[in-house]
Amino acid sequence: MAMIVRRTVRSCLGAGKTLSALLFLFFIPSSSFGQTWKWTTETVDTFGLQTSIAIDHDKNLHISYFADGVKYAFRAADSSRWFKMYIAPPAGYEELFTRIVLDPGGNPRICFTPGVLKYASFENRQWNIQQIDPQSGLIDYSCSMAIAPDGTPHILWYQYGNPQGGYYLHLKYAVLEKGSWMARTVDFDMQAGKWNCLVLDSQGIPHVSYDSFIKGEMKYAYWDGKEWKRTIVDSPAISPKGPYSHGMGNSLVLNHDGKAQISYEDGESVKYAWEKDNSWKIDTVDSITVTGSWIGYRTRQALDPQGNPHIVYEDGGTVKHAYWDGANWKIQVVSGPGTRKHRYENIAIDPVGTIYISYQDATDGSVKVAIGRPAVPAQAQNDSSQKKPAK
Repeated sequence: MAMIVRRTVRSCLGAGKTLSALLFLFFIPSSSFGQTWKWTTETVDTFGLQTSIAIDHDKNLHISYFADGVKYAFRAADSSRWFKMYIAPPAGYEELFTRIVLDPGGNPRICFTPGVLKYASFENRQWNIQQIDPQSGLIDYSCSMAIAPDGTPHILWYQYGNPQGGYYLHLKYAVLEKGSWMARTVDFDMQAGKWNCLVLDSQGIPHVSYDSFIKGEMKYAYWDGKEWKRTIVDSPAISPKGPYSHGMGNSLVLNHDGKAQISYEDGESVKYAWEKDNSWKIDTVDSITVTGSWIGYRTRQALDPQGNPHIVYEDGGTVKHAYWDGANWKIQVVSGPGTRKHRYENIAIDPVGTIYISYQDATDGSVKVAIGRPAVPAQAQNDSSQKKPAK
């Protein structure tokens, strides 16, 4: 379990505040782990899949997940008790994708995909659930959300089928305008957007990352008010020596300078793309073993208070945490492998740098949260203890 070895921050974690810098081992509870954090774990629920985590401005934790229906869990910052509730039945699906974000008031909003696209918002002390883009055909795989400063929701999803049957297989986006959802197709490449992520910049402009699976491309786009401006970030032509497919399990943040930073997988490794003026700098973060199925391709990221990215992802059933220290990528094991194949990890970071990672336990299937609190380096402690008292 040793270390292996850019403006307002916006992030797509399924987690958290799109409005501010909030968002953003086998575990040995209450022990020191790694170089810069002290880690503990908490059990949220006895079972759960597809976790998504967010933290509000008061440091309260919010989690969405699937457990024979869509569930929501809440823990106040000054409490150790988790409150849990069902917000939607399973609707015949064995597993539903969930993603949670918070509105400007810290209230949770959740998208989920039970063959249609559902949007749940917590308002006036109750959950309100509506279907987005009804009669549009089968909707499956992932969805993403972001909330504008005025509370307007934006949502992104993979449209699997046509209303009359057959395949559609394109990425779609909608915004709530005057009580109606206005929907557009982002990209007409075949099988574009099964993995997707949506964030808003400081002007409320949507930015998205997504895969174009047939072409093997990782793509990035933003809405200029009239059309989607699309860019190829990575592809077989850009990375000819690697695997064909790029962009799986992608996650997008905008840094302090408004530049895009994207984590994603190519089937053999976790990669990270930094937007640099009119080009992209691509790092290979870690080599991984994928356990199969679209579920296993999953990266989630958040920026710490210094603007450095932190990524969580799976590697052969192991949950890993990779972070950029300003010069290099460092990697930690958060939770080791067990009998369960997928771990459904997600991440959020608070303003003081505390890390929250949600995941499914590999042995008993319970929903866990690993909490990493910044620790004073040993050298700093020694230096402090050697200081002479002031006279």
